[in-house]
Amino acid sequence: MKKNRNIVLITGGAGFIGAAVSEEMAQLNSDLILVDINKKNLDTLKNKLCSKYDCKVDVFNCDMSNTNELSSLVSKISNKYERIDTIINSVGMVGTDKMKGWNTSFDNQDIEAWQKCLDINLSSIFFLIQKLYKKMHKSDNASIVNISSIYGISAPDWELYKGTNINNPGAYSVSKAGVVHMTKWLASTLSPKIRVNCVSPGGVYRKQPEKFVKKYKSRTLLNRMATEKDIVGPVVFLSSSSASYITGENLIVDGGWTIK
Repeated sequence: MKKNRNIVLITGGAGFIGAAVSEEMAQLNSDLILVDINKKNLDTLKNKLCSKYDCKVDVFNCDMSNTNELSSLVSKISNKYERIDTIINSVGMVGTDKMKGWNTSFDNQDIEAWQKCLDINLSSIFFLIQKLYKKMHKSDNASIVNISSIYGISAPDWELYKGTNINNPGAYSVSKAGVVHMTKWLASTLSPKIRVNCVSPGGVYRKQPEKFVKKYKSRTLLNRMATEKDIVGPVVFLSSSSASYITGENLIVDGGWTIK
């Protein structure tokens, strides 16, 4: 790798937000290490980025909730890369996941889904950083950006969900709240060589039921749901030298949802 090109590791790199961030980073002349559980989406994204941009894209298929797979991933990256400039953690178990006991009512949420969520959304990020942070000491602008959620700082408004098949799993909110505080803990622990910040998006439009969308928009100052592009800019900003004096922050990107 050329020394003057940023090497950016993105977990959940083939997901909705992860893929949008990956493309922006490729456009900004970064070389990418993309990690995702979906191999097909990873390969498709790699081919797309390599055909459009002058970048190198390395992909790793990994279930980060599986400790053996996570350990293998860390070993492969450590053996291949001497330096990592940026880690962006977009990996996450979200409301659309189909696991039994997950996207359901309070009474029906179960401990297996709860534990899986915490393993993916919180624990895997902590231990990935623990094993790779020394690779960032060789960077001139070492930065970690974690993706949380408005539900990491706010309780759900259940009125939004009435009459829909959408739920708000407790483990999601708990894990995302953990990401916010983990960000602060890591910022304190890894300073001054590595900056660690967080982005907390509001609801992103993904063809939710119109009833939900209408209620959500009415509760938001900008009167719309977010798009992936709305999240990309803040993530890129916090990872860049433009944010060189920012660490331990949680940047809320929600169109004003949380102040109402």
